[in-house]
Amino acid sequence: MVSPRRHRSPLARGVVAASGLALGAGSCATSRPAEGLDPRYVAVHNALAATGLAEIGPIRSGPLAEGREARVSLELAAPCTTLVAMGTDGVRDLDVTLLDPRGVVVGHDASREAQAAVRACVDGAGTFTVILKAGTGSGQYVLATWAGAPQGPGAATAAQGSASPLSPAGTCESPIRIGAGDYAGSTTHGESENEGQCANSAAREIVYRLEIASRQNATIDVTTQRFDSVLYIRKGDCSDESAEVACNDDSPNQHRSRVDAVLDPGTYFVFVDGYGSDGGPFQMRVVLHDIPPLAEICGKAPRLASGAAQPGATSGTFDEVNASCGDGARGPDAPYELDVVQRSRARIKNASDDYEPVVHIRKRCVDESTEVGCAAAESGEHEATFVGYLDAGAYTVFADARDHEADGHYSLLAELVPGPGSGGAGDGCADALPLPPAERMVTGDTFTAKDDTSGKCGGGGAPDVFYRVELPKRSRFVAQFSSEEAPHVFVLSKTCADHSTELACGRSVDEVLPAGTYSLAVDGEAPDAFGAFTFDWSARDIAAQEAGCRAAELLADGRTTTGTTAGASNKFVPACGGRGDAGDRVYRIALPARARVRLTLSTPHFTGVLALRSSCLDGSSSRPVELACNTSAEDRHHAHLEANLEPGTYYVVVDGKGRDGEGAFTLQYNVAR
Repeated sequence: MVSPRRHRSPLARGVVAASGLALGAGSCATSRPAEGLDPRYVAVHNALAATGLAEIGPIRSGPLAEGREARVSLELAAPCTTLVAMGTDGVRDLDVTLLDPRGVVVGHDASREAQAAVRACVDGAGTFTVILKAGTGSGQYVLATWAGAPQGPGAATAAQGSASPLSPAGTCESPIRIGAGDYAGSTTHGESENEGQCANSAAREIVYRLEIASRQNATIDVTTQRFDSVLYIRKGDCSDESAEVACNDDSPNQHRSRVDAVLDPGTYFVFVDGYGSDGGPFQMRVVLHDIPPLAEICGKAPRLASGAAQPGATSGTFDEVNASCGDGARGPDAPYELDVVQRSRARIKNASDDYEPVVHIRKRCVDESTEVGCAAAESGEHEATFVGYLDAGAYTVFADARDHEADGHYSLLAELVPGPGSGGAGDGCADALPLPPAERMVTGDTFTAKDDTSGKCGGGGAPDVFYRVELPKRSRFVAQFSSEEAPHVFVLSKTCADHSTELACGRSVDEVLPAGTYSLAVDGEAPDAFGAFTFDWSARDIAAQEAGCRAAELLADGRTTTGTTAGASNKFVPACGGRGDAGDRVYRIALPARARVRLTLSTPHFTGVLALRSSCLDGSSSRPVELACNTSAEDRHHAHLEANLEPGTYYVVVDGKGRDGEGAFTLQYNVAR
């Protein structure tokens, strides 16, 4: 009989709000209210009449006691009727419920005010029942019925976007129909039943219904003067939060929200909401642009040649496709054709200084299930790079973006080399690259390299690049990756590509090595792992460390030792500090039995660092010797350590933070057995 309603929905609150239901509002009414009525009802009568509504049937009234109900039978006919009720005298909270001929609730207004309204759009005539209840106070009620099509909140101001003849109040049960055009509305008298996922929007909202007949790009702008708006869109099911397809808050500030999205054919619900509990009047503009079918766009995709950068811009493009990475790649995208004549290594890079780019590859342009690769820039970065093998065939490469508002220029570059590799600098033991003594950061690339070696930790079947390490003295050699296009491992050997002389293999290397020449290979972690990389390395002479260890002073239980690190050499690098050029001192502990030791360091003029070691000389990443390290952040002049130790010899390092972290100190040592 009527439009379905699943929960409380005071429809006419929106109708009344849009009709100017302000007490004392002036109008040029075309009908006259009954004499002797409450002045508030007269104001309502005039406001509704001014919108084109016509009062039908008699005005009904009667007594209403607090907490009691009054029932009135009404004959309603199609299409729509607005019921307006007001409490007079002492009624302060009036609720109205409308039941259809079967006794089913089809409308309800629980506004906690002395007036209430329900709008019913009836499919057929029948006898309906109105239940009036005074939640607070007692007095009289006045009930009138109105017919016609008022302008609801958010009614269109542009002819092309006019509301339908049955323009409802702006809830999920009765959304306001819109199309392209400009709209004005207010959330003040809306419902608070929904919330967007991009912001806290527990305020009242106005709901619109947008029908999309063909694939279109929809740009919806909401501007306000007095409150922080939130704009979100759901598809198919208005009340289902999981049906949300777009949400925006603050674009570019709290007085504007904007959604720009490609919408497939279907029914969409547009919510104008407020951040927190904000609300008020707003302006909304809806712009729709037809989008050619994806197949048509794919058919016009330009060709991407290997080795040639392809510049482009997102202006004039839309979010045509999504991807498995980059948060779905919700930004504007552009397809390119890439032909691969033989199985090849591929490196495809999408770079942009204006937004966070995404690049993804499909076997068939229109079929998302044929995606074969996807790469996205890290947060705050501006380069997305895919590396991997591609079999012979035709592919579509999409220059895409993470953010749907991505706006700017990009550069797309594809590189292809035969599957086995074509060779390059450092691609063999004979032309291994020397590690430059004056440079601690090395940049390389395994993209074109061949597979010559592997290690115990991996690298079989993957391309590799060799480096020659020259150590004139016994040193602690450390290497670790700082960036890479694909995962790599280090393989450290005494003899190049000789598995029997392998010394270390892993994502990093930390080894104490005698003086000599060594081979360091950078190898792909897996057969399809190749590309550019950067690693940091250092070779620390430990001769001074050995000399300091031989002369380490023995600490005595209960005794305070004084000293200074000024003028001492920098021999150790404690994990919690001391990485500058400050000098350090080392001491020895001898425990005949298991005991708990306590060390307290006082450094009046610098930030001290205290470290406890099981061996004086450095070990490696696989054999660490540091047991504990402390430097106090709250009191920079005191550090302390406590540890339970087995019988044996241990070493204590006194160091300082930073280049100026050195000077006089006192060290207290105590043993509790």
